[in-house]
Amino acid sequence: MIKMIAIDIDGTVFDHKTGIHQKTKDAILKAKELNIPVVIATGRNLTTIHHIAKELQIEDSLYPFVSQNGGQSFSFNHENSKEIKIYYTVSFEPKLTKELFDCANKNKIRIFAYSEDEKYAYCNKKISAFRTFMKFKTKRQKLISYNSKTDFNRLKVSKFICFGKSKHMEKFRQFAEKNDISIFAFSYVSESHSNIELNPNGVDKAYGLKYVTEQLNIDPKDVIYFGDGENDMAAIKWAGKGVAMKNAKDLVKEVADDVTALTAGEGGVGDYLFKNIFK
Repeated sequence: MIKMIAIDIDGTVFDHKTGIHQKTKDAILKAKELNIPVVIATGRNLTTIHHIAKELQIEDSLYPFVSQNGGQSFSFNHENSKEIKIYYTVSFEPKLTKELFDCANKNKIRIFAYSEDEKYAYCNKKISAFRTFMKFKTKRQKLISYNSKTDFNRLKVSKFICFGKSKHMEKFRQFAEKNDISIFAFSYVSESHSNIELNPNGVDKAYGLKYVTEQLNIDPKDVIYFGDGENDMAAIKWAGKGVAMKNAKDLVKEVADDVTALTAGEGGVGDYLFKNIFK
């Protein structure tokens, strides 16, 4: 029996061309009618989740959501106070953070690093299209340029977004792997460039959702999870029912229990819920 529905955002309930399909919105409302918690689990930061939660009409939920690939859990409406409550944030050790920045500089990798404060981010290049794009995407308005004297003890880093040429990224990724950092493919912008996301060791969406189910006293076998990306694979395997989107990559579909008949843009999550869960 499904007692909790967990959803990724981008490529799962949200399509960047068409937005959120009405069928998916209807399904989320149906879940609310049935008192089934609907929990967001995304790589996004807290600020950029709110308008999605509002459109799905779950921004007033008392349930914890998961952001930053499991690196943070929070709620928008803690104890009906309309105040944001952060339950936890997992951050990198300052020494490792500095080593990652130095390795990135050595290998010509550009970094946009989320700090524990939602307003701030660290970058290793003062001017770049990547920096400008990420500032807009994450809505972090205060950017700190890294140098050898930057003190990460004052404002720790919780997540890295890394961009660079594939040949340079390979060496940087090897360094991250040696330090047991959680690595996820972010997107591939061209054949010669790649992006990856970094989270502290052991942090992924399953880590975050485990925290949520413990708070709600729900067994993971009673959770259905929908996702489409590499950062969803741990949660898909963890949940009692892990569902990959039709538009997901093959490696994601291979670890899933099922695949939606429709894409995110076609309302795949809503279609699946009505046909298989709410029947």
